[in-house]
Amino acid sequence: MLPWRIFWGYTDGMIEAQTQKFAFDGKFKDDCARAKRFMEYLQESSKRGNRADEAQLASLNVARMPGKVMYSEGGCRLLEYEVIGRPVKPIPVLMMYSFINRWYILDLQPGHSFVEALSRAGYQVYMLDWGIPGPEHATLGFDYYLEKVARRAVQRIRRKHKGTPISLFGYCLGGTLAGMMAGLHPEDFASQVLLTTPLDFTNAGILTLWTNKEFFDPAKIANAFGCIPEEILHAPFPLMRPQDSVAKNRVLFNNILNDEYLQNFKAVDRWATDNVPFPGQVFKEFIADCYQNNSLAKGSMRVNKLPVDLTAIRTPTLNLFATHDHVVPPNTARKTAEILVNSPTESHEYPVGHLTVTVGHPIREQVWSDTVSFLDRVKA
Repeated sequence: MLPWRIFWGYTDGMIEAQTQKFAFDGKFKDDCARAKRFMEYLQESSKRGNRADEAQLASLNVARMPGKVMYSEGGCRLLEYEVIGRPVKPIPVLMMYSFINRWYILDLQPGHSFVEALSRAGYQVYMLDWGIPGPEHATLGFDYYLEKVARRAVQRIRRKHKGTPISLFGYCLGGTLAGMMAGLHPEDFASQVLLTTPLDFTNAGILTLWTNKEFFDPAKIANAFGCIPEEILHAPFPLMRPQDSVAKNRVLFNNILNDEYLQNFKAVDRWATDNVPFPGQVFKEFIADCYQNNSLAKGSMRVNKLPVDLTAIRTPTLNLFATHDHVVPPNTARKTAEILVNSPTESHEYPVGHLTVTVGHPIREQVWSDTVSFLDRVKA
């Protein structure tokens, strides 16, 4: 047996030699650089807070499309964007997202923005931002958000455009809201674009199972909290596909030395973690009327005592959905054409997932192109 001093000296020498060897090994250096940058990103993201303010969005170069607030109601805003393309097309476009996250997924960085793509095509684009609900919004339901906020926004846009009907664009549950608006006041709209949107909730994936009325009472949660805290609302989503959480970090680690990839990842990751509360009354109505009773698809839903009649929609619909969508399964999205019996419906299916269809390259460019092509064919 070697004396311990000789043993440790021998071991240290081996470590030093191996370190010198690996120092010139490109893979080892790359892995060290990746690990260092990965840890720096984790430290940076841990300091950014739960919600992004304007300064943070600016630092990420997110939500940079030039525009202004045309109208506001409580915490909600109607954003009006500049047209940066050729002369304005005759029909304005009103875009909206759901209450779950914030609207700027549709206006990420320059070159990665759905709003920008439509604007460059010559369309006057508006965005309905539902804001960040507080305790004062807990008792406000669809009567308020659709028949007051959204209705007034639509009236202002139509007034500015001399009464021209609007093309609606909705992403995910924002598309469900768009369908509700069109079903309430079909005369206001020239067309609708529904991106990964459920209208029939009979078998709308695992969320239908989790919200089964035999086991789940949305009123209990809403009555206890007022607005549903974002921590509760978003807790189940990672469980829908737990492998994605592992894959996300692995893919980030492998690509973290790619500055362009990292910049895009930061923007999407900030949006994905920039969660907001869900208005309590809307939560109760939405879960009951959509997921639990399927009242929207059946034609029995009421908002402000008015029927939400999807069969009253006679203008064209573009139905865009994703083959590998775990939030809005393709079988759910395919039913849209069956439900909108009086609306000429054009469907496009893309071999990607729920978020990739909006932000992934190159599929997003195809989605933009299909949307612009559809809107160009719509008559006022």
